[in-house]
Amino acid sequence: MDIAEWRELAYKKEFDSTVKFIQTLKKTDPSFTINHLEAMLQSEYDRQGLAWDGRGEVMEIKIEASIAAIQMELMKWKKELSAF
Repeated sequence: MDIAEWRELAYKKEFDSTVKFIQTLKKTDPSFTINHLEAMLQSEYDRQGLAWDGRGEVMEIKIEASIAAIQMELMKWKKELSAF
């Protein structure tokens, strides 16, 4: 496995895991709202900005994938809400 393949697999794994987590929360926790999801996204943005500790490539990939997954689920949720 080359380095690009490894990065892609790590990204996909984190992305898929985050999507599954969000979808599970939406289905099982009636108190989970779109505001909570927006707060999760802001938290990930904040984590992304705190790279002063030299956390490394693995963590950077995880944060990027989490942000992308949350953004996607947030857009889907907003679209669902606007359909009503």
